[in-house]
Amino acid sequence: MKNILVPCDFSKASEQALRFAIEIAALSQGEVRVLHVINLTPDYIQTLETNPYYVDSMSILAELKRQAADDFDELMQKVDTGNVPVKLTIEQGLISHAILKSIHQHNADLVVMATNGASGLSEILVGSNTEKIVRSSPVPVFAVHKNQKAEQIKNIVFPTTIELNKGALIEKVKALQAFFNARLYLLHVKTPESRQKDHELKMALENFARFYDLENYLAVIKQAKTEEEGIIRFARQLEYSIIAMSTHGHTGLTHLMLGSVAENVVNHCPEAVWTYTAHEA
Repeated sequence: MKNILVPCDFSKASEQALRFAIEIAALSQGEVRVLHVINLTPDYIQTLETNPYYVDSMSILAELKRQAADDFDELMQKVDTGNVPVKLTIEQGLISHAILKSIHQHNADLVVMATNGASGLSEILVGSNTEKIVRSSPVPVFAVHKNQKAEQIKNIVFPTTIELNKGALIEKVKALQAFFNARLYLLHVKTPESRQKDHELKMALENFARFYDLENYLAVIKQAKTEEEGIIRFARQLEYSIIAMSTHGHTGLTHLMLGSVAENVVNHCPEAVWTYTAHEA
């Protein structure tokens, strides 16, 4: 977690995400790149609707870039960066597209994003920008809701099924656990549809842990109406915890039909959520 990308709109939430990213970079001796995205299209179209005269979009863009640079300088005066290098990049375009472009362009190995969540119809049809990146990012994403200290993280809640097909994901989770020197909670949420006995699930989780050579872990079975509810409730019981989850990256109609527990947790959980898009079988 050395090259960390932080999309930033200079809001209070973005400031909290930046602080979290800087703390991680300090632990990893890495650096942080702040990405500010200017999406000129909505304002430009709105201006044309009310003003039929020509608008110099290049002048508007230049002014917005200057304002972003000023906002960045002001933010840097409030945030203690220590010895962590923090650089600013300004891009124009759609936020999710610009973030994905920057991940590749700057070889980011982690994205830290603020999110205020989404709910109702907007969640189904649009979702938060964080949710879009969680679904499509080629690198892990930390979604941050509140001012959480990276150095205080002691517990990682890892919701999982018991299938033994998660090799790449488990390696990422083990690296995350080692980085924070944290205890790993293997959590299986038992919903009303489940017909397996608790002791059978517990044994399966123990076999799962042995198969992947996990250490410093605890297997936990919890009952809840939904997986999302069980994950969030359990995480809230643990101090200094984060949630680590995989997402299958469904898009379009498949996403509307199947959804993603990870994306729902990102939208509704107050704890920081680390996600990784799993593509393996």
